[in-house]
Amino acid sequence: MKDHTSASLAARILGGTIAIASFAMILSCSGEEITSFKWKSSLDQSQAFVQTSNFPKGRENLLSQARPKNSFILRKAMAVEPGFMVAASVNVKRDGLGIGFSLSSDGKKVGREVRFATKSGRTTFYLNPPDSGNVKIFAIGAFPLKGSADAKDETSLVELESVSTLPSFVGFERGKEGGDRISDGISSEATTSGSSIWTFDAPFAASLAYATSAPGKTPGKGRDSLASALVITYTANANAEADIVIEAGGKKILAKCASALKKILIPASVFPGASGLGQITISVPRAVSLQAAYIEAMEEGKAVTVDPGVTLLEPPLSDSLDFTWYRWDLLPDVIIFDFRNYAAQDAYLKRLAFFVEKKGFAGRLANDTDIAALHGWNAHDYKTDDLARFFSTAEKTGFQLNAEELRLRDFLVGKKLLEKRGKEYLGLNGAIISISQESPAYLRHTFLTHESSHAIFFADARYREFCISMWNGMSKEEKWFWILYFGWMNYDTSSAYLMANEMQAYLTQQPPQKAEEYFTKTLAERLLEHHPELEAPLAEYRGSYGKEFANKAGILDTWLKTAYGFGAGTTFFLR
Repeated sequence: MKDHTSASLAARILGGTIAIASFAMILSCSGEEITSFKWKSSLDQSQAFVQTSNFPKGRENLLSQARPKNSFILRKAMAVEPGFMVAASVNVKRDGLGIGFSLSSDGKKVGREVRFATKSGRTTFYLNPPDSGNVKIFAIGAFPLKGSADAKDETSLVELESVSTLPSFVGFERGKEGGDRISDGISSEATTSGSSIWTFDAPFAASLAYATSAPGKTPGKGRDSLASALVITYTANANAEADIVIEAGGKKILAKCASALKKILIPASVFPGASGLGQITISVPRAVSLQAAYIEAMEEGKAVTVDPGVTLLEPPLSDSLDFTWYRWDLLPDVIIFDFRNYAAQDAYLKRLAFFVEKKGFAGRLANDTDIAALHGWNAHDYKTDDLARFFSTAEKTGFQLNAEELRLRDFLVGKKLLEKRGKEYLGLNGAIISISQESPAYLRHTFLTHESSHAIFFADARYREFCISMWNGMSKEEKWFWILYFGWMNYDTSSAYLMANEMQAYLTQQPPQKAEEYFTKTLAERLLEHHPELEAPLAEYRGSYGKEFANKAGILDTWLKTAYGFGAGTTFFLR
């Protein structure tokens, strides 16, 4: 095992001091196999092993001041596959103790020791295997963090409950069922401002190795499956406007600590050259307390739920992938698509846009020749009921959808957003939204905010009813501009539902303080380029209702902050 002096993290988490030392050379071992605890391989197979000391039978795994350490030798050396670590589950009976571990592939001596300060209770310690990948000896020792030991006291202080070979875990997690988890290879330090900085060595190497080489894993599935991720959970002071800062591979990510979930998940794919990264650092402000920070291989087939901001952090898609996708962590029935370019997005969604929203096309399936010269959208949003109507109409009329639309249909059925019943499709809960990597960065931010607000409108009945009530409460005179602009944009303005939905999305796509300028200048100028005759009516409207844009945006901003923790301008936490 390597000398992981950075294991001092345990002292930061559990209290106490830390040191690195070596167990003594192993000179002999008794021949009777140990049964007081299990030692299992990655395939959950029990291994045969013996002890090196003369602990009483049945108490070989109990450490005391009189018997503070023991070592165990496998009858047959065990290979630890890439992506796995050796995990020791330990029950500590008293505060103020330290525990040391050592692994070795040499049957005659143990390796370097990694020590952790502990607290009472159960903790699973994850240990990197020797460089060779083989393990022959496991050693454990207990020592008092303060004062001297009583060499005659046989009271059990530490119980080694099991040794296992488990998928890689790098980091720490408090209070999980079965106790805490902590690994070697991590460290923490406090700053003068009261914040803390956590450092993980070689953070993704083992978990990505597990994702591609472990038994039963299927490598090469692209970004449709999440191989490995950084997971952070936290508590924060009420109303704290605080950011956790994550840095690795030259990339800096800010995570606003305001999510109702109090959880951050960042896929390894976000970090350039993740498998070869030397370190990742996590800077935690004083107002925030980490409950867990770890990197772990994800389960095969596990739903990928993330903050939408992850979409803006991902690197460009390869030419072999049309899109990547995620589920929204706060609204798991919402799927977020990020398409390689506008052409790929159009292939999947353009006809759908005309069927659902376009004036003169709504409710009918347009032929390619009818819409080839017309603009769809640069970003999209659809509730599952509209998706179901689209695919049901095609099925019942025999309309030939293209290959991408059929792939989308089957994808949505597979993800439980649609259900096929005979020749009809039933919309289940949720919605889909999409943006394209062809959009410049500032527009991707705006589009993601705009489309994710649509997703909230579709998925959250409270918000939907609030927005519809806002639209219905506006006078005919105030609605004039909205209907004018949305009509010019080719929306079906006869639908109050659609108007309320688009109104809230346009109001929340920028901070409230920028709303008046956006509507009275940017959008007004866009209209005047094509309709100069509207100059006088637009000026009159601005004088009567110009302040209402910021007022209504502020009302929606307050609603979103109260319900979700984010507000108008950025409806996500990662950036």
